[in-house]
Amino acid sequence: MSSRPTPDSVWRIDFAREIIGHYVPHDGVRMAVLGGSPSKGLSDAYSDLDIIVYWDQIDVDWLEGDPLAGIECERRYFRKMGEADVYLESQYFGALKVDFGHITMALWEETVAGVLERFEVDQSTLGSLSGFLSSVPLYGEELVDEWKKKVAHYPDELAERVVKQHRRFFVPGYLVNQAYKRGDVIAYYDGLCLMLKNLMNILAGLNRVYMSLEEPRWIEYYLEQMPAKPENAWERMRAVLTTGDGGGVEILEGLTDDVLALTEEQMPELKDGYPDRRRSMAVDAQTERPEIRPKG
Repeated sequence: MSSRPTPDSVWRIDFAREIIGHYVPHDGVRMAVLGGSPSKGLSDAYSDLDIIVYWDQIDVDWLEGDPLAGIECERRYFRKMGEADVYLESQYFGALKVDFGHITMALWEETVAGVLERFEVDQSTLGSLSGFLSSVPLYGEELVDEWKKKVAHYPDELAERVVKQHRRFFVPGYLVNQAYKRGDVIAYYDGLCLMLKNLMNILAGLNRVYMSLEEPRWIEYYLEQMPAKPENAWERMRAVLTTGDGGGVEILEGLTDDVLALTEEQMPELKDGYPDRRRSMAVDAQTERPEIRPKG
């Protein structure tokens, strides 16, 4: 993957910097950032824009009046998201969708505290911190920089909790024998994806990288930030899903063994025999009715 931003990322960042001027400086706005693929330098022709505006107190009446009403675009969505003090609007400039998320600084502070102080591992929350760290500041640059420095501290307790939560894998033989060979291809591919997501989340914890796979995108991008990972991890993960005749499972098992070994190396406190227990429960064929015999 190239380290240079794509041309589609460059003009999208420039566009975001121009369009944010219609929102700031407005009373109560403290900072604004651009996240998503443009901030990572990965945009293509289909990429939208994700702009987050942080307020002391959201001016809902002003937002309902549409800050972009005076320019050529179409607002197709504006509403409060659930009970939280969060509003989402979607503006369209031709085919380009620009999503604006509006949240309060109080909610942002609580979100960050949940991760850094209470070690919460909710995927959506981890994704918010990941997106903020890679975001492009659009307004309130000094405050954005202060928060980035704070968020960059990834607690060891959080890392261990992330690893423990995702150290869950199907036993050997299940995906091939009880899914693929039975023609249950949805269970087969769903199982492959579930295990790949767990492997990625474990690696994120080991490397202290904020990541969410609610939308499993940018895997190669995240792997490039992880020094501790199996050799050729990205190529092997792709091969898991592209190798036919159920052969992806063998590649997946090799990756799983490597990640579990890396886990015990990086976090020796987790040496609890899990890899051996998992292998001991492998799904094997049983064609004859076993005899029930007393021990002895």
